[in-house]
Amino acid sequence: MSTGFRCRFYTPMPLDKDNKACEIRTCSFARPHMRGFWFATIGFFVAFVGWFHMAPLASTIKKEVGISKSQWYNSNILAVSATIFARILIGPACDRFGARRAMAFLLLFAAAPLACGAAVQNATGLYIVRLLIGFVGATFVPCQFWCTQMFTGQIVGQANAMAGGWGNLGGGVTQATAPGLYEMFKAMGLNDNAAWRVSLQVPAAIWVIVAVLMLLFSDDCPEGHWNNRKLVGGSAGTLGQGIKEVGSDYVVWILVVNYACCFGVELYVNNSMSSYFQDMFGLEQFVAGLIASLFGLMNLVARAVGGWASDKAAARFALRGRIWVILITVLGTGGMLVLFSFIRVLWLAILQLVLFSCFVQAAEGATFGLVPFVNKRYTGIVSGLVGAGGNLGAMSWGFIHKAFGEQDKEWMAYLIVGFICAGSALTCLLIRVHGASALPCLGNDGSEWLAAQQKNDGEEELDYGYGYDMGMLGYGDFMPTPMSTPAAMYPSPYYPVQMVPMGMPY
Repeated sequence: MSTGFRCRFYTPMPLDKDNKACEIRTCSFARPHMRGFWFATIGFFVAFVGWFHMAPLASTIKKEVGISKSQWYNSNILAVSATIFARILIGPACDRFGARRAMAFLLLFAAAPLACGAAVQNATGLYIVRLLIGFVGATFVPCQFWCTQMFTGQIVGQANAMAGGWGNLGGGVTQATAPGLYEMFKAMGLNDNAAWRVSLQVPAAIWVIVAVLMLLFSDDCPEGHWNNRKLVGGSAGTLGQGIKEVGSDYVVWILVVNYACCFGVELYVNNSMSSYFQDMFGLEQFVAGLIASLFGLMNLVARAVGGWASDKAAARFALRGRIWVILITVLGTGGMLVLFSFIRVLWLAILQLVLFSCFVQAAEGATFGLVPFVNKRYTGIVSGLVGAGGNLGAMSWGFIHKAFGEQDKEWMAYLIVGFICAGSALTCLLIRVHGASALPCLGNDGSEWLAAQQKNDGEEELDYGYGYDMGMLGYGDFMPTPMSTPAAMYPSPYYPVQMVPMGMPY
């Protein structure tokens, strides 16, 4: 089985028995597998761009709206708190309706309050707007769920890490683009107060466009519409049964805690780092935003490396390898943040920020390298709960930052959060999933369970002859067609797949 990244356009996608892709072809936009991957990535990316658009404009918004530093910290906390509940709810929605519709709904729903942010006149209005915008943070759950539906178990860690990491990249990009848009509108003749308000309309419009394209030109799963999906791991029970089963698994809660200490830290840093560089080093808003963007830009490679490391560790040490990668990366996250809190030299702080970011993103990728294996029947619920842990962490770290930020001791907040993260990593030693444990004295490595799953799911039977890959029609031995209509001409992703040998009339 190939797990490498291929740049091939004209060969059929190798599939397993469940029609999941066995390769990640980053240069392809063919449906359903790679188009699903890219829409999951792009949807999550633009969500981050808009979600944190206000953060690097903090000094301007505080001045023009007339709010205090404490009130701004409150809005930062609200911006991530709503996502906790949204992620918990969107997980079951993905199980019920599929990731495509769930993600599109979140983008369309949050676009309205983002655009209405232009009308904010006081702290209360800012609280309401940022709270509602925070719902878009739940797009992470359909992003990961979508990739899990499209890719086989051997590479799902890499796929999830790449989609999640390149999506998180939006949090870094917006640190630069938000001040850039603000300066652009000022150059066009708008004053400070109007410029930041008009800049909000750009990400809001992008959300609507991406959501519409997603609904029209992508698929829920390899079989097309979610109702046609092939169930793996047995039919799922009711929502109540799923919540009870997942909620009673202590492993899920350990992952929640550790995800709070990586993704939660990322959200926290996205909200605070630009202001920290302005206050600590006396930098201008635009320059501080550019430096802060480096933290998010590490998502370009770091999160994917975490997923890759998880998959590689699993290839040699089975599930035990995935657990150890989480432990090491979360421990590194805490250590790097502790070191960062003591640095007072600008160039050294920038270097340490980049190193710290690499551990944070890698820990996120490693965590979701294990998530798909915790409970295969209720992957959406597990993803939702673990994802919500990230926002719960961000909210908690936000309260800590508020307490010390009001005393102009932001560095102390980073120090405390770093120590908490380092300590939480040790909880990974208690994980026991399908008999696998980090420590040999507490369980096996999980290889027997993985072998049984591979046999049951038929992942050893690769199928190169059935081209669900719509962009490769005409190059395989068979191709899918919706009823009697050529697949490439069919105007909707909702189609029942029918296998027709090449050369036969439609």
